Amino acid sequence: MIGPMKGMAMGLGFLNGNGAYYGIPEEYLSPTAPTQSNNAAPSRPFRRRRPSISDSMTEALQELRSLRTEMEQLQRDMDYLKQNTVPQSSKLLTDSNEMATTTPKQAYTAQQKREFELVRTKIEAWGAKVLAETDGWEEVSCNKMMRGAFNKSGRTRAYMKWMKDSREEFADSNDNTEYPCIKCFSTIDAPLEDVCSYLSQEAAYPEYNDLVEKFKDVEDISPDSKVCWSQSPQILFLKPRDFVTYCHHRWMKDGTQVIVNQACDHPDLPGSDKEGDDKACRAYALRGINLIARHPTDPTKTQISLVAHANPGGNVPRWALKTAVNALAPIEPFKLFHKINENVSKHEQDLHGGRWSHMDDGGNGDGAVSGDHLATTASSTMNAENRMSRPAGMAQLGYACFWPNGGGKQEGRPLPLLGDLDEAGSSSSNSNVEAGTETMVMESPQAVSTASSESMNQSTRSPVGQP
Repeated sequence: MIGPMKGMAMGLGFLNGNGAYYGIPEEYLSPTAPTQSNNAAPSRPFRRRRPSISDSMTEALQELRSLRTEMEQLQRDMDYLKQNTVPQSSKLLTDSNEMATTTPKQAYTAQQKREFELVRTKIEAWGAKVLAETDGWEEVSCNKMMRGAFNKSGRTRAYMKWMKDSREEFADSNDNTEYPCIKCFSTIDAPLEDVCSYLSQEAAYPEYNDLVEKFKDVEDISPDSKVCWSQSPQILFLKPRDFVTYCHHRWMKDGTQVIVNQACDHPDLPGSDKEGDDKACRAYALRGINLIARHPTDPTKTQISLVAHANPGGNVPRWALKTAVNALAPIEPFKLFHKINENVSKHEQDLHGGRWSHMDDGGNGDGAVSGDHLATTASSTMNAENRMSRPAGMAQLGYACFWPNGGGKQEGRPLPLLGDLDEAGSSSSNSNVEAGTETMVMESPQAVSTASSESMNQSTRSPVGQP
């Protein structure tokens, strides 16, 4: 028997491959049945004929043939990716159970690393401004049919704004298109140490993020930054997308983890801007920031604030992009944080005991992950370069970056403001967001920003290139 809610979902919309209802009527996505002509003779009330055994067998055989064809095509696609897309120095994730085991070599000069550091500082300044501003942002409410499952207690708030490419000098000056940007604020019912440890595990991301299908590290820049590749599945009528993204993480003095990202190019992974090619169409996680912080009044909880600005690439019409965004935005952010909260709580004992028996074995072969493999903030150490052993990273749409053994620096300075960056890209001593203001930014999107943007000097080499 179909329950009333399931029956309503089946009647009004459809279930996508990820099992989430997006509220788009079926007639927009599939052909409608022919209607009876007004001139036709009236017919008797329709009565469905019970299918015969032969009809059922014929239909089953057709489904099996279709499935076989799809599997053969999938195998061809995987062979193509391995032969033509993946650099020989890296190992591609060939199926959902196989992870890359080697770390890409660091091939960047000291000057190039400084240029990436400048980019990172600018992303942080942009993120601080966006998290605090209110103009032009519209609140996104959780889908009514999903609210009871994903946001019953109101733990997550989301806001949407359409804006041009946010990468400043790395953006295409001729591109005046506005792309969707979302910012979210959520509370996780677990301490900061548990949340950071859980999110840092490569094997954990399928539990909370349906929008990352494959990923791999392309190249390490430094112990705290890397270039990543990831692929998303088909979402509604948007075909699979792949992303190449620069990611960086660090720690504030109060224990807050800061992860930033920006779309980039890499010579080993050229993208395709065409829909329907054998390869996924290239999309861009233009810019983003994640702040994972201890709750200011309850140390047993964690606050996560994020901003994600993305360009889907390809030749998606404006109306189609808006349709997809309007369907996804009321569901995906709320689902993401609900699943993080649910799974961190579920694995609390594993996190505290350093055991992930349902995931990878951390090299022990017995399902037990060593304490070094699952470091915690409380037991982390710092080396001479101020690099912490705290585990870091997470998976978002557009990237999946993990540092399970740490590597991020602990820096006392909070987030810089855009107007306070000097020409070298460093923050002046009086230019940082005060600690109290920073907490307010993470806690409330209604905080008033005093930041203002001004022009910045472009480095001689663009480490984070244009699409």
